[in-house]
Amino acid sequence: MSVRSGIAAVLFIAAFILCPVGAFAYRPFATEDAGVAGRGVAQLELSRDYLNWEGDKENMGLLVPVYGVSRVVELSAEIPYLMHDYKGEGKRNGIGDINLVGKFLLVEENAGRPSLVLKSAVKTKSGDEAKGLGSGDMDYNITAAASKVLGTLTLHGMFGYTFVGDNGDDSVRNISLYGLAADYSVTARFHLAAEISGSKHPEMTLLEDPLSALLGVARQLSDKLVLDAGLRYSFNKAMPKWSTTIGASLTF
Repeated sequence: MSVRSGIAAVLFIAAFILCPVGAFAYRPFATEDAGVAGRGVAQLELSRDYLNWEGDKENMGLLVPVYGVSRVVELSAEIPYLMHDYKGEGKRNGIGDINLVGKFLLVEENAGRPSLVLKSAVKTKSGDEAKGLGSGDMDYNITAAASKVLGTLTLHGMFGYTFVGDNGDDSVRNISLYGLAADYSVTARFHLAAEISGSKHPEMTLLEDPLSALLGVARQLSDKLVLDAGLRYSFNKAMPKWSTTIGASLTF
């Protein structure tokens, strides 16, 4: 597997584990939360991730419009804009593979149990594969997530599975995704975020699977605007050692 293919695989994993949909404090997590927007509520998330893979630089902008269809159902789209800067090959920019997402609240939280959601996603092949902007095939994901509030601490956990379109490549496999996250309310408007998340690598020949930890912050500027930032550390060479994310979440 070439370095270029490795980078493309990481970005394609990122479509599922680095692009979460959620409300306040659930950016900058990769771990899915068990909340939905609510009937008639519209949200918009904007973010930018930066990765440096041994000199090959990757920037990923992400636009995520969210709409609450009902009290228990929300729909969203995850629209990435990828900016590659490869050594010796120049820059390649463009729209990546867009995800279409549905999220369903199965169980509401009460004193004795967490809230539970089921999320399904379809990754399209909208990105130009020849430029390294897409995988060239459709993928299908299903994820279960749980969230529980414990005073000033909110815990989240998820497990998902992605049916990967192999695009004629026999070395590609389906992948599982997982994550554990904690959101600590320092004040009502300032939160600290921490998580560990990972997945199987879609390339069978690679021995290391993506596994990373994140530390971040979220600051609520108003009832409608939240800013966030995070620093991610990879425990192995399946992803760049360090990456950063910044973002904003708006509610209308």
